Amino acid sequence: MNLELGLNILLVLLLLPTVVYVALLQRRLSSLRADREAVETVIDRMNEATRRAEASLKGIRQAAEQAKVTLDEPVARAQALRDELMFLVQRADAAGERLAGGLSSAGGGSAAAAAAPAAERPRRSKPAGERRGAGQASAEPASGPETDEVRSQAERDLMNALRNVR
Repeated sequence: MNLELGLNILLVLLLLPTVVYVALLQRRLSSLRADREAVETVIDRMNEATRRAEASLKGIRQAAEQAKVTLDEPVARAQALRDELMFLVQRADAAGERLAGGLSSAGGGSAAAAAAPAAERPRRSKPAGERRGAGQASAEPASGPETDEVRSQAERDLMNALRNVR
């Protein structure tokens, strides 16, 4: 019987640490279960926030597309106007250079009158019957070899606009 008692004592001694280990394991598992519920709550909240963010992004995309459609036409018109203005400025510069070249080569009249550009000269008042409309050619004589017949319609319109500014 001594052998049997010795084996039982050995078995009890081995079971005691196992029971302690099982108790510790039980505590850890219960804390994991509690944490699992908290993690599931966080995941649910994140899913809801993701759904709301996706809906907001869809609204932002629609607003951006609508703004693009609304702004495309005015931007295209503005670019066309910019290009046209650049062309007119280039033509006006070229016409001004030709006019300045014609004034310096004319040599007639006083030096001050020849040096002053046509846009800076005082305008003569004309009777109502002689006044020209915006689309008509200038009745004032041009200095130098250039005349209104040689000028293009854009140059004539520009010169008329410059004269009418005063």
